Amino acid sequence: MASAVWASAPWWGPPPPAPARPLTDLDFCSGAQLQELTQLIQELGVQESWNDGPQPGADLLRAKDFVFSLLGLVHRQDPRFPSQAELLLLRGGVREGSLDLGHAPLGPYARGPHYDAGFTLLVPVFSLDGTGSELQLDLESCYAWLRLPELVLGTSVGEAWQDCLGPPVPGGRDLIHQTENEGSPKDKQSSVVQPRSYITESDPHVFLEKSPSDLSGPESSQHDVTHFGSSEPLQELSTDITEATVEGLESLVPQPWEVREAWPTLCPAQVASWFFATLATVAESLIPVPGAPRLVHAARHAGFTTILLATPGPPRRLLLFDLIPVVSMAGWPEGARSHSWAGPLASESASFYLVPGGGTKRQDASGWLLCFARQELALKTRIPAPLLQAHAAAQALLRPLVAGTRTAAPYLLRTLLYWACERLPALYLARPENAGACCLGLLDELGRVLEAGTLPHYFLSGRKLRAGEGSATLLGALAQLRGDPARALRVAVEEAKVARKGGGLAGVGGGAH
Repeated sequence: MASAVWASAPWWGPPPPAPARPLTDLDFCSGAQLQELTQLIQELGVQESWNDGPQPGADLLRAKDFVFSLLGLVHRQDPRFPSQAELLLLRGGVREGSLDLGHAPLGPYARGPHYDAGFTLLVPVFSLDGTGSELQLDLESCYAWLRLPELVLGTSVGEAWQDCLGPPVPGGRDLIHQTENEGSPKDKQSSVVQPRSYITESDPHVFLEKSPSDLSGPESSQHDVTHFGSSEPLQELSTDITEATVEGLESLVPQPWEVREAWPTLCPAQVASWFFATLATVAESLIPVPGAPRLVHAARHAGFTTILLATPGPPRRLLLFDLIPVVSMAGWPEGARSHSWAGPLASESASFYLVPGGGTKRQDASGWLLCFARQELALKTRIPAPLLQAHAAAQALLRPLVAGTRTAAPYLLRTLLYWACERLPALYLARPENAGACCLGLLDELGRVLEAGTLPHYFLSGRKLRAGEGSATLLGALAQLRGDPARALRVAVEEAKVARKGGGLAGVGGGAH
């Protein structure tokens, strides 16, 4: 009996085919097969090399060094800018949800038509240890107001930073103080880089091919813009400097007061304006260097500055850097929560950042947002790879929908990623075959958040992130995408395949500036 069975099929052959799976792994909303979605997500991950990518290419390293050198020249132009500071470089721009900027305008940039790869660089203007400074948090929002010490490095703040000081803390609010220095979550891999050091976070090495489209859009005249050289993809920015300003923001920026309190308040909108003006002055005086990256565009969008660098090639690339002037704070804000699912993180001094927000109200324009970028990098190392792929795919689908808007959706999607790790079993999230379901789940959760308008803050207990303006429009576009996610993923995969072949930038010359 046994011999007959063994004789019927060689024992070294392939295993018998699995029985046909019942039609239970279908997406109820779109009818797409979850297995197909998972395969598309995995293919997209291979093409964009989200995991285990090679070392950053020479063009990326040159661009990074160019940005660091540019910041060194900013210090020469204005000594108030620190000569030595820890720069935190994050993979992905603010349009990929690299950090929370509130309802800041994202600009008309779209990955693919306008740039190949994006990065976020946190640039500390102040590094405070809590001595003499006072951080006041609004119990009703995620905004905070910073009162600087009277002296910083022996210099009077009221005199040196007169043009960046704002009004007193808005009255009629319950405020608490930041005093804690211990007992807070610790960061594992902070990716802190010094000028001319290397990127420590995993770097994208695939760049999307350019088309000769421009950056025209409803926001093209709503921010300070500087254009360098000639570039067809940036046709509407052909003048050297436009006198445009952030729409609705200049009227909200508090003007320097003649009489101030003993501890003045640092205004993020004024700091962002000063940073951009100084950087633009430096950029216009750059001497062209053959074979070096070329700065082709710089614009201020509310609290941050976006620059585009063209690499000499071949192949030629266009890299986007969102430069954000921040305040580095030692210690830990009162009310911050720990994260049980991630386990204990490596011991390191607790710190966080204050970043300019993008609110449309006067008190928001003078308030800072708390940023936990270091802690998020540490949490990212604990997230299962299939869930990271699902999130990256969801961000890729969301990216073209948020271009030119003021929504906080990209960072909301990242926050939903953290909440999913607390809510769902780790074994489920770690199974590669569940990537499709996780991607759809993140998009569905984002839709519910956009409809509700708020999402609990992941790091600050009792506070909520707000979806911002344009949520209804984005919700409609998300529903349309959700109706055929397989098609949207196929388009993303094909674009990634084309980008992997290289090819350079249409309308951007190589070589010298």
